[in-house]
Amino acid sequence: MDLTATPIKTKYIKENDDFVEEVINSLKRDINEGKINIENGDFIILSEKFVSTSENNLVDEKEASPKFWAYFCYYWSKYLWGYILGPLLKTRKDRIKNLRKMPKKETIRHKQIVIDNVGLRYALKPASEGGIDLTNVPGTYASLLPENPKKSAEKVYNAIKKELNVDVVLIIIDTDATYRFYKWYITALPIASEGIISKVGVLGYIIGKLGGLFKIGGLCGATPLTIVGNEIHKKYDLRELLYISNLADTSQVPFVKSIHDVMKKHNTFEITAEILSEMEHTPIVLIKDKNKDKRR
Repeated sequence: MDLTATPIKTKYIKENDDFVEEVINSLKRDINEGKINIENGDFIILSEKFVSTSENNLVDEKEASPKFWAYFCYYWSKYLWGYILGPLLKTRKDRIKNLRKMPKKETIRHKQIVIDNVGLRYALKPASEGGIDLTNVPGTYASLLPENPKKSAEKVYNAIKKELNVDVVLIIIDTDATYRFYKWYITALPIASEGIISKVGVLGYIIGKLGGLFKIGGLCGATPLTIVGNEIHKKYDLRELLYISNLADTSQVPFVKSIHDVMKKHNTFEITAEILSEMEHTPIVLIKDKNKDKRR
């Protein structure tokens, strides 16, 4: 593949904003300004957070009522992952550091939200549990995965086809990783596109890390939740689609991977809507494969 990735700026999207309209307006703006051209078979990649926030698929963690298993998961993550499993599985040093100093009250609430919405097997993961994310949402809110990623993707795909008269491939991705273990692909997310094993919770993360340690796989990068649109995407194998998804993820500006990055950058423990509105957001990425015509 000979790929180029172009991030597309949008406004900060709030609850109940129309994400489809924002996608169309942002693409039209960059087309009119001569920054991009979109052709049949190009890839449009959307961040799942952009979709979830628009669809008001948020929960307020201050409303959580922590129970036994939330406390268990806090100590499990801070001590077992922070001091034993994390180092053994070669987890990044900055993530291990964050685990060891995680705040008790906030973490317990977060773990309870994870248990309530996706289940204990996801809460046992040290971070990014079940796709429930704290970045790019204000205050004590957390973003869940889109309820129906395929339906959301089809809305955008159909709008692009109607408004821009172009037939693209539309992918919604989550930053949480997919891994390869021998010939299989696996994620710790509760949902993923066809060919990726999901719904296994923390086991997906452990198996993925073991694949890297034993040199029979390892990290592939961001996970496509759904792929719709132009049939050309069926000419790409899963390895290539994962590469495209990860290229889009790492092309977003600013490239931050966790709530800790945002808090450190803005020197605050609470991210407000005002801070988010002032930040640059590129939840849309256009990926062009210069050699795509050879696949037709």
